[in-house]
Amino acid sequence: MNDFLRQWRTRLQGAFTKGSARSEGLGRWIGQKTFSTTDRMTLYEDLAFLLENNQKTEDAIAGMQRSRRRKNDPMLLCLSDVRRALTRGRGIEAGLTGWVPPQETTILRAGRAAKDLQGALHRAIFVVRGMGEMKSTTISNLSYPALLMGSTFYMMKMVYERFLPQLERMVPVESWTGALWWLGSVTHFFIDNRYLLACVLAAFSAWVIWSLPRLTGPVRKRVLDHLFPWSLYREMQGVSFLLNLSALLRANVRTEEALDMLSRNATPWLYERLTAARRQVARGKHLGLALADSGYLFPSRDAIDRLSLLTASPGGEDNIENFARMWLSKTINRIKRTTRILQVAGMLTTAGYLLLTFIATQNLGDLIGNH
Repeated sequence: MNDFLRQWRTRLQGAFTKGSARSEGLGRWIGQKTFSTTDRMTLYEDLAFLLENNQKTEDAIAGMQRSRRRKNDPMLLCLSDVRRALTRGRGIEAGLTGWVPPQETTILRAGRAAKDLQGALHRAIFVVRGMGEMKSTTISNLSYPALLMGSTFYMMKMVYERFLPQLERMVPVESWTGALWWLGSVTHFFIDNRYLLACVLAAFSAWVIWSLPRLTGPVRKRVLDHLFPWSLYREMQGVSFLLNLSALLRANVRTEEALDMLSRNATPWLYERLTAARRQVARGKHLGLALADSGYLFPSRDAIDRLSLLTASPGGEDNIENFARMWLSKTINRIKRTTRILQVAGMLTTAGYLLLTFIATQNLGDLIGNH
C-alpha cells in the first residue's frame, strides 16, 4: 500500500512539475509578445545605471531580479533568460533574443565586443526612445481619422434605421430628388453592403500589413514607396536604420560590417535596400554615395543628399548620430503633416455627410407639400 501511494505521489509531482513548466513557458511566450517599449527602456536604464556604479553585469542582473516579486512578471522572466545566458558564458544579447528587436541585440553585441556595454545600453536607449516617440506619434495621429470614420458610419446607420423608413412612408422613393436622393443612395450603399465592404476593407488591410515589410521589386520601388501607407513605412524604417547604424558606428564597427549586421535580421524589403548599399560600400564608396548609387532612394532623397555631404570627408561617418537625431525630429514632423491630411479628409467626410443630411431635411418640406 505504501509503495502504491509513493508511486501515485511521484506521478502527481511529475504532473505538477510538467504543468508548472508548461505554465512558465506560456507566461514566457506571452511576456515576449507583450514586452513593451517601456519595459525595454526600464531594462536598459536600470542596467546602465548599475554598471555606471561599478557593478558587474551578473550582479546587476541578479539585483534586478530580486527587486521583482511577481512570479510571471515579464521583466523577471526576461532577466532570468539573461542570467541563464550569462552563466553559460554567453553575452547579454543572447538572453535578450526574443525579448527585444534583433537590431537592439546587434547594438548590444557590438558594444560587448568593443568592451563598452554601458555605452551600448545608452545607444540602445536612444534607439528605443526615438522609435517609441515616432510610433506613438503615428498611432495617436491616425486614431483620430479612424474615430471620425467610425462616427460617420454610425450616423449613416442611424439615418438608415430611423430616418429613411419614416421618409419612405411619407414620400415614395421614386419622388426623391437632389440632396434627399443623394442621402438615400449613399446611406443605402454603405449600409446595405456593409458586410461586403467590411470584408474588402479587412482583406485590403491584411494585404497592406503583409506587404509593408515583405513586398519588394520594381513596383514597390517605383510606385508604392511613394504612396501612403508605404511611404510612411519607408520614413519610419529610414529613421530606424539611421538610429541603429549610428549606434553601431559609435561602437567602432566598420560601415560595411554594420550594414551586414543590420541586414541579417532585416525584413525582405529592408534587406533588399541594405544589401544594395553594402555592395556599393564594398566598392569603396562612402555611405552617402553608396545609398545614392544603390538605386532605392533609401532612406529618402533628402536624407541621401545630406548624408553625402556629411560622409564625403574622412571621419564624417562618426557624425551620423547627430544626423540621426535631427532626422528623427524631421520625420516626426513629416508624419504629423501626412496624418494631418488624413485628419482633414476625415473631418470633411463627416462634415459633408452632416451637411447632406441637413440639406435633405430642408428639402423634405417641399416634397411633403407637393404630395
